[in-house]
Amino acid sequence: MRTAGDATDGQAKQAASHGRVGKMTDNLIGDCSTSSKKRKKACKSRGETRKLHEDNIFEEEFGSLKNSGQGAWSELSKVVASNLSESVVSLASFDGDIMHSACTGVVIKTDLFGTSYLTSASLIRSFDDESKIMPFVSIEVHLPKKQVAHGWLYKYDLQYNIAVIETKFFPGLRAINLEHQLQFESHSKVVAVGRCFKSGKLMATSGVLTDDPSGVYRKELMISTCEITMAGVGGPLIDLDGNFVGMNFYAKKRTPFLPRSTITECMANFKTYRGELKKLDSTTGRSTNEIQESPATSKSYLEGLEGCSDSFELRNSSRKPENEQESSSSSDSEENPIENDPFFMETASPFLPVADGDEFGKFLIKELTSQGYPLPAVLDGGMRLVNTFENEFADDIWSKLTKKVASNMSRVVVSLASFNGEERIFACTGIFIGCDESNTRILTSASLVRISDDENRINDNLKIVVHLPNKQQTVGTLQHYHLHYNVAIVSIKGFRCLRTEEFHDPGLIERKEVLSVGRVFKSAKLMATSGILTDKPSKLDCKELKVSTCRISKAGIGGPLIDCHGNFVGMNFYGRKETPYLPRDTILKLLSYFDGEGDISPEIMDNQNRWPVPKLRWHYPSFSSHRKIEPRRYIKY
Repeated sequence: MRTAGDATDGQAKQAASHGRVGKMTDNLIGDCSTSSKKRKKACKSRGETRKLHEDNIFEEEFGSLKNSGQGAWSELSKVVASNLSESVVSLASFDGDIMHSACTGVVIKTDLFGTSYLTSASLIRSFDDESKIMPFVSIEVHLPKKQVAHGWLYKYDLQYNIAVIETKFFPGLRAINLEHQLQFESHSKVVAVGRCFKSGKLMATSGVLTDDPSGVYRKELMISTCEITMAGVGGPLIDLDGNFVGMNFYAKKRTPFLPRSTITECMANFKTYRGELKKLDSTTGRSTNEIQESPATSKSYLEGLEGCSDSFELRNSSRKPENEQESSSSSDSEENPIENDPFFMETASPFLPVADGDEFGKFLIKELTSQGYPLPAVLDGGMRLVNTFENEFADDIWSKLTKKVASNMSRVVVSLASFNGEERIFACTGIFIGCDESNTRILTSASLVRISDDENRINDNLKIVVHLPNKQQTVGTLQHYHLHYNVAIVSIKGFRCLRTEEFHDPGLIERKEVLSVGRVFKSAKLMATSGILTDKPSKLDCKELKVSTCRISKAGIGGPLIDCHGNFVGMNFYGRKETPYLPRDTILKLLSYFDGEGDISPEIMDNQNRWPVPKLRWHYPSFSSHRKIEPRRYIKY
């Protein structure tokens, strides 16, 4: 493991480049505002080794330490302090063996597929040209329990000076909540938190929010009276209840910070860059500067960087999203889903060998098997599961829905999962379609209960769990199903829903604009994505299906397709590039049939259709270009 060492030439440049937040007018470049005179003293000339001071500039403490229980820590509850210790990390970037930069970060997402950390883009910003990044720095993340993780750059925005770093999954970390809607007034009490890179010490100092009457800082920034050191750059600013207020930069007397609302808006608008940076040469096990060209562009990675905008997503091959993997496929046909994908590897090993003392390996196996996920054959840096039920919509616009539509959908859309014992088999979305005093009915996809290797039968022994809008879970019962249309009705007892889908005729849809809505089972998160209705026929077997251009994930199967006013248009199924859906009129006929009031043609009853869904797979980035590639396989539900 590398150490920070003394303050070298690179650190002198870092101190200088960190000194411009006080007067910045364009990008949020700096994280401190030392005076020009001090910068010149610290950095006399380019290429000359300069000693800033004896102590490492990234290890300078501020406020009080958590273990002391004094200062700002005495103002926080034990729960808030404990949560912070599980959320705040330190990060450093290295150019070879030379430390490039170090700062604090905070966990914003953690699950079995990896952990994401929000921090300052100064971690990867070039000293020589502040409009560019250092693409070949290696990143180390120091975790709360003195673990060290190899990280990679996932997203960044140089204009707002934020970056998202990712690592593999580590249990015991806690993600902060970026989605609360709390407003913080001037003079509100706040606490700035940071962690030193080498020592791992967790620090905090308190202050209040204040205004910037001088107009020195950019309008996107807010100010607190907290006084931090450079070690606290990228760290969280919280209120006394632990709610995230923003991310700290550095200034001499007051601390500018980027507020939560700006951060979430910025992250929602990250642009995508399809270039791939190869991060491991598996034949030698060391870092390499070899560049892979993306199939989507003729430019190399470096050429792409030179012409890129301030904001884009730097995609490590190990984190290529499900929808983008599919969009780069050479095949558009759901009838011919087998494709050659260079980012997927089928291994011969069916299980992950675990040593007796490997607690992480045991935890991983338990978590994966309980969710019905395959075990990896190897542990590889950057490995990830693809085609999971936790994948969210790539272009989620839930926050942009009208208040009325969002409110109505949040009360009728649920998520469901089927279990065989403790093992999860399938997960999807459903909607409330009716209720009485003691029962509520849910419309969803019959893929929930199909036997995966026999599409013409269902598994009667599955337990169905419904994640309700009130965040509670309950057990459901399969009431009706129709395999030709892949539709099922699940009933739940002892719960009376507040609203049901009314199936009003939407009439002529303006400009054919529609929305697909889904809910993730585990997190219960609601998602929405937009598209238009097309005249193209579906490539699935069922001839009654129609198609929209909405791009959903597997979690959205069984979810509603609605118009911009919230009127029901149909029920979604899964497609790689477009989304097939069963129209409202066909669903109403089915519901009448289930209720004994309608009839279905015997020819339809006998005709069984295929409903393919991409199979869960592990992606191993270190080996994907060195081993034999197997085509992607599909399970039929």
